[in-house]
Amino acid sequence: MGTLLSLTEFFKTRLGAPLTTTRQSWGAYKSDQSAVYLAVWQDEIKRVDGVTWVNVLGWDDIGSTFGREERIKHLDSIKAGMPAFALIKVAKDVKANPREMKEFNSDYVIAIKNHFREPEGEMMQVELGERIPI
Repeated sequence: MGTLLSLTEFFKTRLGAPLTTTRQSWGAYKSDQSAVYLAVWQDEIKRVDGVTWVNVLGWDDIGSTFGREERIKHLDSIKAGMPAFALIKVAKDVKANPREMKEFNSDYVIAIKNHFREPEGEMMQVELGERIPI
């Protein structure tokens, strides 16, 4: 799962999707605007009734306003039909607030389907599809 590249360099060199800012971006568009990649937390992937969901936006997300606004633009692009993929991050401590990343999966991304839901009292979630080797 590990790589010698930082998350920022991985987005830029392996995914062709440079982060707008290294400390505030939660994802990025591919340089040619043909896809969007979202960084998501591994522990926030849940299987419900045979469907795999991941949290992508909370109403009380902390952190930069920039990161939140950029994530909303990314989600709007997915809703408009842009291909999207999730890059899985592992937290050092899932209870920490804010979280720090321990590592990220550099072997594959997961396709994001254009299917959203907001379970009552929970974050906005998006359906995940198949793994795509990198």
